[in-house]
Amino acid sequence: MTQQDRLPPRNFTTSLRASLKATFSPATAGLLQEAVKPDPNFGVIASILKADPALATAILSLVNSPYYGQTSKISDLQRAAIILGNNEILRIALSLSLQKNLNASLEKHGFDTFANWRVIVWAALGAELIARRLCPKEAETAYICALVKDLSLLLYAASYPEDLRPLLSRPDFVNTGPSFMCWQECLPEDHCALTAELLAEWNFPAHMVAAITAHHDLENLFDHPPLTQAVIFGTRWAEVEFRTDPAPDGLAQLHFLLKKAGALPPEGVEGLRQHCSSLFAEMCSAMNITELPPENRYYDHSLQAIQDFHYQAKEIEGLTGGNAAIATCIGRHLRWNWNCRKGEIILGAPTNKHWERFVLAEDGVSGPTVAQSINDFKSHGEFTVPLETEDGVAGELRLSGLQGPGQARAETALYARLLARSLWRQITTVAQLEIKAELLDILPTGVALLDTDGRILRANPTFARFLGSSAQLEDRLRGGMQLEQFQSARHGWRMFLLDPTQSTHCVIHAPLGPSDAPSSPFALSSYKIRQGSRTNVLTVVQDLSEIRIHEIEALHQRDFLNNLLSTMQDLVMTTDRKGVITFASGRHGAFLKGRNLFTLTRPINLQEEPWDMEFLEQSQNAVEVQIVLDDEHLQLELVFSRFAHGADYGLVVGRNISAIRRLERKIREQALFDSLTQVFNRHHLQPLLERELSRSRRTDTSLGLIFFDIDKFKVFNDTYGHHGGDKALKELGQLLRSVLRKGLDFPCRFGGDEFVIISSNSSAASLLTVAERIQNEFKTLHNGSVTLSIGMSLLEPEDTAHSLLERCDKANYQAKAQGGNAIVHLQTNTPVN
Repeated sequence: MTQQDRLPPRNFTTSLRASLKATFSPATAGLLQEAVKPDPNFGVIASILKADPALATAILSLVNSPYYGQTSKISDLQRAAIILGNNEILRIALSLSLQKNLNASLEKHGFDTFANWRVIVWAALGAELIARRLCPKEAETAYICALVKDLSLLLYAASYPEDLRPLLSRPDFVNTGPSFMCWQECLPEDHCALTAELLAEWNFPAHMVAAITAHHDLENLFDHPPLTQAVIFGTRWAEVEFRTDPAPDGLAQLHFLLKKAGALPPEGVEGLRQHCSSLFAEMCSAMNITELPPENRYYDHSLQAIQDFHYQAKEIEGLTGGNAAIATCIGRHLRWNWNCRKGEIILGAPTNKHWERFVLAEDGVSGPTVAQSINDFKSHGEFTVPLETEDGVAGELRLSGLQGPGQARAETALYARLLARSLWRQITTVAQLEIKAELLDILPTGVALLDTDGRILRANPTFARFLGSSAQLEDRLRGGMQLEQFQSARHGWRMFLLDPTQSTHCVIHAPLGPSDAPSSPFALSSYKIRQGSRTNVLTVVQDLSEIRIHEIEALHQRDFLNNLLSTMQDLVMTTDRKGVITFASGRHGAFLKGRNLFTLTRPINLQEEPWDMEFLEQSQNAVEVQIVLDDEHLQLELVFSRFAHGADYGLVVGRNISAIRRLERKIREQALFDSLTQVFNRHHLQPLLERELSRSRRTDTSLGLIFFDIDKFKVFNDTYGHHGGDKALKELGQLLRSVLRKGLDFPCRFGGDEFVIISSNSSAASLLTVAERIQNEFKTLHNGSVTLSIGMSLLEPEDTAHSLLERCDKANYQAKAQGGNAIVHLQTNTPVN
């Protein structure tokens, strides 16, 4: 089932709006509504916080943290507002309130809330810092926009964890940069627009909504106003600092764009990063957000250090000589950077799919030793860092004696992350080319590239041995043939080179008669190939001296082939020109041999042409026929191949498709019905509804539609388990089949616990009678533990299938809003309850 089937676009926004109200307290909504005002009122803020003492206490704790550097303790919110300002108190309150409301739900479903809040907080702080340069009066606004820009993603995780968790490859799922995640493509709507739509519930002003909608639009950065630019910058900055494969490219791009936008402070991007990093550390501490371990903090490293390690790692990408050359290079980097002279470098070996360990010592790098698994190597290092990317594990560094353990370990971890990416690129490029070159060198077949004049440009060792002392292929032909034979061979070769229409030249040369230098027979195959703007010749030479050995092996293989044919499920036959079977495989071989294929079989699809060899041979597709073997009617799919020579005319392969056809019939039946409830499935709803709507208008008869779902079904599932829920759905399907009129009423399972009934020739009264009966019998069946909310409507002159279904859905929503176990009849102008 696709994501769209589970979460239809028409219900998605409604579902998240419901989650918005369920997840966030009235205090959060009030704070957000106050935050978007030009001049927030402290009295309103204080009254909101008064209703949430825990939030007020957390705000005062943050106000007194080192983040704000207060010399004396602030004990009440009013004094805090005087010192810091209403906007700052509001921003603190909003940050803490959003985090508090979301954390419980996300942690309950196993999400890493710290990972996500790190990205959110950095983006918000970054947007504010940049806005101070671009639009100082909107700095706090930029912070708020960046803080709530991913609200739809957070609500999606809280509402549908079972859909999101299998799609995640990293914990900070709000980090949705194009190079990191693709799971958001499964959402029915773009998360930027969806967040903006949800924030309309909190009356966000248009310029803030526009900034949130465009927060990933780096491509058109300079087409947006300063506030939107600041939010885009903050988003991109967080993506760069928290990416799994760090590189200076992203920071260099950020530096260029900030400079072009006039948002770069005098201290440059390095100073900006340090400022944001300091604010980020204090904010994380104040909000009880666990920071990343020091060795994983990309933002703690200077741009110069990142560039240094980046260019060192890039050296790996072009290395040849296998893992030994790579390990030597890594050992050199470890000595240069940290004077590390003791450790182990473990690298994957793509050629043989094993792992190789190299030992780093005072006298350099030695090894390798080989193992099938990286865990087979016992570790002797004090500090282990994996060489891992999102594509896979490329190796591991196990080091000892790092100078300055704290800083050195953090720098080594950064170097390892950059190194892993370069290693992976080397494995997929240079290493693959080395493997191909090695294979070409050890081939027992000679391969060479020639120009169109026959001059050899490149050749593998086997081809060079074939040439011997000859400089030209023609010279080699002369040395192993009689004059007449050589002249014929040379003429054919030169005609191939000179004739642009001749693309191939494939011959076998076997020396005839006595010769002073006996030569083995060989096959020469040449092909003209296009390389850029030039045409070259690929030539392959193969020694045929072992041909007799192959002939003997072929005789031994004959019995093997006969046994193979006899065990095949397909029926293999040879026939003469008239269709008489000369050979047949399998247990029916004796019965079929000597009989006429066209007498034994009958085509499934009748045709005017006679059923004979001419029809079978000219058929472009396989021909389906019926045949009786051992009193069993079988369906075969016949494919004919004409023999180029030999006594037999052709080969006929008959594939038994009897089981496939039976399965197809079963699948066609199952495609119409829901497997659990045995009513029509959702895929068949649309054609059924279109058909009945057309019939209603053609015959001028009424048409009704009922849309209902089960109240408290999630609680029922939680109480009785999914087995109990499935049983209730089966019973509902049985109830619908027994109550409804055959041929006039069509029940369909819309999805989950939602059902639709198409009712032909129905009035409002009869539709209500059916709805009440279903509702009462289902309620009685479960002693009132679950009930039905029912919406219904009659077809109107202007209705389409979509509008009728949408109106019934709306009626169902109204029935739900009444507390469930209700029936709402809704028409365009007059609702009828």
